[in-house]
Parts: sequence; C-alpha cells; structure tokens
Amino acid sequence: MAERDVLAGAGGVLLGAARTDHAGRRAVLVVRGEQDTTEFTDLAATMGIAIVDVVTQRGREDPRTYLGRGRLDEVADVLQSAPVGHAWKGADLVLLHTNATPRQLVATSTVLGVEVWDRVRLLLALFTAHAASVEARTQVRIARLRSDRTVLRELISQETTGERAGYGGAGATGATEVLVTLGREIEGLRRRLQRHARAQSERRG
Repeated sequence: MAERDVLAGAGGVLLGAARTDHAGRRAVLVVRGEQDTTEFTDLAATMGIAIVDVVTQRGREDPRTYLGRGRLDEVADVLQSAPVGHAWKGADLVLLHTNATPRQLVATSTVLGVEVWDRVRLLLALFTAHAASVEARTQVRIARLRSDRTVLRELISQETTGERAGYGGAGATGATEVLVTLGREIEGLRRRLQRHARAQSERRG
C-alpha cells in the first residue's frame, strides 16, 4: 500500500492509505529515567525498524514535550544535521517510550520535524502489519484513525489558541477539514464491519 503523507506537526497523524511495511526504517528511542526498553526494542525489531540510538533524560517528563525543551532541541539539531557515517543519519522516526498525550505528540513532532510514535502508535503499526483477515484489518484501521483523531484535535486546539503556526497555510480550517474526513472514514468502516458481521451470521444460519 502507498505510504501516507505525515500531517506536519501532528505527531504521526497521516493522510491516505496506511503504510504497512516499515522494514528498513531507522529510529531514535527517547526514554525518561531508568526504564527497561527491551520489550519496546523487540517490538520495533519485529517490524524491521532499527533503533540506532537511545536518548535518556532523568527527572519527571515534561507535560507538553515529554523531554525538556532544551534536550528536545538538541535531538532536533542532530536529526537535521547528522553527517554521513553518524548513527542518526537517515533516521526518520522517533519513538517515545511512553503512552504520550496528544499534546506531547504534536509538540514533539513539531520540534523534531519527523514522525513520532509512542507505545500505542507502535502497537497499532504492528497490528496493522500483521492483521490477517479483512475484519481484523478494518478493526485496526478504525483504532488507528481514532488515535489520529485525538492528535488532530490537539493540533487544531493549538492552532486556534495561537500556540503554533497554521498547518499548510490553511491553519485550523485545513486541519478541521481533515478531521471531518477522518470522522467519515471511521463511520464508513464501522458500517463495513456491521455488514461483514451480518453476512457471516447469515452464512452460519
């Protein structure tokens, strides 16, 4: 399936067809405090994602940006200017070792300029890649869209209150149109699941 375009600053909210093949992607894992990252790393490896480095910061997480803003700016600088041969060269994904809030996903992606996933988004991407049946793929798609919708609502809120520059020159209006589209797609997928369930029931009957 075709890769979707990342909605700028939306923490991984995507438009269009879902990407299911992440093999070969390079990611930086971001962790607060001393945590066991084995499970997280194994999940990424299952999808073919190579974690090229782990960034750790002690202390309590920032409610807005997860990492402190100074540390986040440092990560952004390295991502954008890593020379050939540097471990971060070619990294296009940042993984947050947490269940991030929509506010954290939007703010972090805005600063870093790359796609950002938390634990929930990593699991949803994994389920998308391995869903076998039509029903399973549809259910995962709905879950992904619902997750996207919460982040997009935060994006609209920040644009409306002037916390960030307008998306794509259209500001909150453009993002709101995308939000409406997401709602329609979710409703369409729900109806598809209902039709599928009725068809299965009729076949069993």
